[in-house]
Amino acid sequence: MSDEKAKYRVLRLSHIHNQLWPEGSEVEYDGKPGSALEPINDAAKAAKAKAERKGEAATTTIPNGTGNPPAAGGNSNQPGPEGGNGGNSEGDENLAELQQQYEQLFQKKAHPAMKADTLREKIAEKRKELGL
Repeated sequence: MSDEKAKYRVLRLSHIHNQLWPEGSEVEYDGKPGSALEPINDAAKAAKAKAERKGEAATTTIPNGTGNPPAAGGNSNQPGPEGGNGGNSEGDENLAELQQQYEQLFQKKAHPAMKADTLREKIAEKRKELGL
């Protein structure tokens, strides 16, 4: 098993290894598996279990799906209808997810001072440009 590469089934359109993988694709991935990847082999199952034990499983945000950002002009310190992304630790996690998505799409880290709303806008623009 030590030489076995982790293989996953893609559960929804995902950006992995600088490539878009449609739902149902099989991909080898050595990073932290997120909710969009279903383990196929023992190496993948072990990697997913390890990430979940450590609380490190990557999460993905579905464009135009659940967990939409609060309406423009909303108070960022108040939770939104979904529990929001105000000034609590949940907002910090959302910012980290957005920074990760930005880095995957743009192949560079987001500026540390970039706010969540700005990241969302830039990510949405890039996805529109890529036809996602």
